[in-house]
Parts: sequence; structure tokens; C-alpha cells
Amino acid sequence: MRKSWQVKAELINSYRDRLQRAQLVIFFNYSGIDAYPLTQLRAELKAMDGELVVGKNTLFYRAFMDTAVADHRDVLVGPTALVFAYKDPVVIAKKIFEVSKELNKENPLAKIKGGFMGGRFLRPQEVQALAELPPREVLLSKLMGTLQAPLMNFILALKAMPQKLVLTLKAIEEKKKS
Repeated sequence: MRKSWQVKAELINSYRDRLQRAQLVIFFNYSGIDAYPLTQLRAELKAMDGELVVGKNTLFYRAFMDTAVADHRDVLVGPTALVFAYKDPVVIAKKIFEVSKELNKENPLAKIKGGFMGGRFLRPQEVQALAELPPREVLLSKLMGTLQAPLMNFILALKAMPQKLVLTLKAIEEKKKS
């Protein structure tokens, strides 16, 4: 095998490895971003347990051939960067949507080509919906509040019974006095 084919096979395998580790992949049109801001974006994504990869679309396509992305080849046309989210997909989606908004205020979805999460292809609107979710901590606190509400109502109901009894007895006592 020629050396260039070997290098391409290694790249495809590295993309597949990233794909298996990632919870979310966003296909992002990086045209219009200069080198320095793109480098800053890479550093910010790395700090958020994410990664931005720029490469050849044909190699990306080969890495995604066995997934739902194979039916959506149009996302791999033109300048495309793959953004991998390894831990919290919402944080990465928020960052990419924010960058996309800075580049095109009227239509921020113009830069987001789509996504891949949980074995299915995401349209740009679904990536936007993911980006607009509240932070994980807020969702967890809402869940805890929802889970605790029935128990708290039960406790308050049990607490109210003796109070009502005491108030009733006090009212009867005052009525007898008068």
C-alpha cells in the first residue's frame, strides 16, 4: 500500500475513534473565521472537553459511512469542521451556536450544517434547540424539585393534621369559657 493511502487510513481511523468517544458531533462551516479566532475557539473547546477538527470532507465521509450521516452527504460539502463534544454536549453546542451568531446575526444557523448524536443525524434546528437548553445544574435542580414536591406535600399534610386538631380544641375551649 502506498504511503499516502496509509496516512489517509490512519486519519479515517482517528476520526472514527473520536466519533466513538464523542457524545455529540457538530458539522460547522468555518469559512469567514480567521486563523487566530479559530485557534482561540479550538482552545476554548478543548477546555470544555471538546475538539475542533478541520480535514478533508471525503475522509470525514468515510469515517461516517456506517452512521446516519451517510444519508446526509450534503453536510460534508464546502468548508467543514467537525466539533466533537466528549463530556457535556450542551456546553459545546452553546459555544458553537454563540460563535455562529457572532458570524451571522440574522441567520446563525447558516454556519451550522447539522449534528450527530446518539446514532442519529440532527438538523441545524435541533442543534440550536440543544444549545438553548438550560445548564445541567439547572436541569438537575428542577428534577430534584419535581421529585421532592410530592414528599414535601405529604409531610406538610401530616404536619397540618395535629395543628388543625389543636386549633379545633382551642376553639372548643374558648367557646365553653364564654
